[in-house]
Amino acid sequence: MALLNRLALTAALLYTFAATSFADEIGPGSPAPAIDVQTWVKGTPVKEFDKDKTYVVEFWATWCGPCLESIPHLTKLAKTNKDVTFVGVSVWEDNTDGGVNKFVKEMGTKMDYNVAYSSNQDKMAKTWMKAAAQNGIPTAFVVKNGEIQWIGHPMELEKPLAEIKANKFDRNAFKVSFDKGAAAARKDIAANDAFTNATDLFKAGKRPEARAALEKAVSDYPKMADGANRTKFQWLEKENHAAWVTKAKAMAASKDHAQIMHLALFALEGAQSGEDATSARLAMSMALKAAPKDFNVNLYAMNAYEKTKDYKLAIDSANILLKIFPTSPAKDNPEFKQSILKTKKEMQEKLKKG
Repeated sequence: MALLNRLALTAALLYTFAATSFADEIGPGSPAPAIDVQTWVKGTPVKEFDKDKTYVVEFWATWCGPCLESIPHLTKLAKTNKDVTFVGVSVWEDNTDGGVNKFVKEMGTKMDYNVAYSSNQDKMAKTWMKAAAQNGIPTAFVVKNGEIQWIGHPMELEKPLAEIKANKFDRNAFKVSFDKGAAAARKDIAANDAFTNATDLFKAGKRPEARAALEKAVSDYPKMADGANRTKFQWLEKENHAAWVTKAKAMAASKDHAQIMHLALFALEGAQSGEDATSARLAMSMALKAAPKDFNVNLYAMNAYEKTKDYKLAIDSANILLKIFPTSPAKDNPEFKQSILKTKKEMQEKLKKG
């Protein structure tokens, strides 16, 4: 599982785009959409783009592992490009508990540029990220003369930014390759929209319609089959708990990594939504019993148990993560290890408080 590309599978499944049309597609050469945020967390608010200036607008989230790596890199670029205004925009997460503000404060000088919180799924998550067919973070946009020049991963920003500043960037050539990738990404987003429609119908109590919509989504987008199976597993828990337990036990006993990860993901989603902590705990215990030393399972467990306030269990998984870290998929990401250590410390403090 590509842990370092996105935070395990969470981004793909928990932060799918809300349904919208592509009537407002953007890309290289498009006028930059408005800066539309709920609150400025750090630095100087940027209300609009000055056509005589260059800007980097980067999208991130506190739960995003790769963002921990790119944030210090952006700070370095901001210090060496003082004629460029850098703005980090938090999306795809809620900030009702002030988690974004806390994160930025703790990052301190490692995140030394303007930072704002936009929203979970609307505002800039829609007008920038979805409109540009960007379905992963971190993602950076370079704006100059009020127009988007470049879109890509912040770790690849240095060269195009220098070329854009020097008026040597071949935007037309970049646009050809960008548009090709965006066309494929928009198909993925359309598939996610169809999938989201089915789950929304189920939540609304329209279960026959939900099943029909889910089957159509799989028919139209065959690669959604795996996700559909996870959704059916979620639905089963709500409709027939005994049958769900039987299915869960079979998944754990299969020793198939994908099936075990389905259980762990079910547990994480349930813990985050708060809909059924009991089933979430049961699913996670099954996944851990089936794969006690698996890095991704324990990563999900640490986060799920934090949400269900099972702090001792969260610490247990954090300890396993730290023990196996040198041989894990994240072994070359020291910031990720620091994130685990930080979470462990927070859980220990909460456990002491009772």
